[in-house]
Amino acid sequence: MCFVHSDISRRTFIEQISLGAATAAAIAGVGSRLAAASEGVAAPGIRKPDLIVAQAPPGGSAKTIDGFSKVLHNRFNQDIPAAAGVREGEAVQFLCRDALDIGTAARTLTPNGVLTLDLGKVHPLTGPVAIEGAEPGDVLEVEIVDVAPLVDFGYVTISPALGLFGSLRPDILAPFHQFTEASELSDPSPGKVAGAIPEDQPFNTGAPFVQIFTFNKGQNTGFASFVGKDTGRKAQIPIAPFMGIYGVAPLRKGMYRSVPPNVSGGMGGNTDIKQFTKGSKLYYPVYVNGAKFSVGDGHMAQGDGEVCVTAIETLMAVTCRFKVIKNTIIESPQAIVPAANPTDFGLTKEMLAKGFYHTTGMGPDLMENAKKAVRAMIDWLVRDQGLSLHEAYAICSVAGDLKISEVVDIPNWVVSMTVPRGIFQ
Repeated sequence: MCFVHSDISRRTFIEQISLGAATAAAIAGVGSRLAAASEGVAAPGIRKPDLIVAQAPPGGSAKTIDGFSKVLHNRFNQDIPAAAGVREGEAVQFLCRDALDIGTAARTLTPNGVLTLDLGKVHPLTGPVAIEGAEPGDVLEVEIVDVAPLVDFGYVTISPALGLFGSLRPDILAPFHQFTEASELSDPSPGKVAGAIPEDQPFNTGAPFVQIFTFNKGQNTGFASFVGKDTGRKAQIPIAPFMGIYGVAPLRKGMYRSVPPNVSGGMGGNTDIKQFTKGSKLYYPVYVNGAKFSVGDGHMAQGDGEVCVTAIETLMAVTCRFKVIKNTIIESPQAIVPAANPTDFGLTKEMLAKGFYHTTGMGPDLMENAKKAVRAMIDWLVRDQGLSLHEAYAICSVAGDLKISEVVDIPNWVVSMTVPRGIFQ
């Protein structure tokens, strides 16, 4: 008979066990190692996380690559030395910072603070790890064993420059690439406009904006709680944690940002594919010996499109296992995923019974159609659900799925967005 009890409140580890001498010797020291791991690693401005692997990988504990206590890199480059070497089949846990590298400062981030964020530091990455036997001309298989948050909160930011409706401040976007669309959702100077008639008419709230979501450390099923910053309106957002960035060393020499993805060959990068959850197998072309795999940009929940430029951003632990497929060529990342829409599994019967609200955009330009569909959804969320413009935009980004519905009617296409009606309380 054996039982193990963990008292979370005092971080003590108590074990009571009755075993034979050989078995006892085999597990000696396990308790102390687990107790030390549960305390985490301190990081400036972020404090200690709970380092949780929600599901221990078969065959033993995972090797840990610590990109939490310090940033290992934030550019892809063939010449960055590997942080560790791993064997095929070996489980590796990556501890990752959030996309903006602001940690718990997100809790007190003001809208004006969004304007001063250093985009040069965006996307801290954990890695690279070199996989034994991987060579140019191979494919690297990455199995996602587990994904779980290191903290109990996440955030959405809306800025004047980024997202589907961004770019009244193109100078902010210089490290990436410029957009041209502007709207009241991204106006950096919100408020009444001199000369407007009538003077007392409603005016736009503008950007920037910050919204916090809450959940439990280590949680990878269920919901994140939303309480609208502007209106106090409540919602439960179904979660399916994943990493926005998985990638290998680039095809060519040089230093590359994570944005846009596949910037040098089919290397991956900031793909933000919500289907790349626990249980997925991802495939990447190998361009250098060891492949040099890295990961980052943890998301608790995201709609297809991530339309406001952020999902529910958080600090995350992800456990992966690797396999090398020899002498195989693919042009761009491919995958086997467990579900086409993983967040739907989190919806209760009562939520599903209320159905989904559906909006469309039609015309000859897919991007313009996407904007029409999202703008119509924002209008519905404001009118029917009582959200503010920015709360609605944030909900579209974390729970709204944007899809191409058809490309048959040349030269006019249809883009749709859906949001589950039952998430609102």
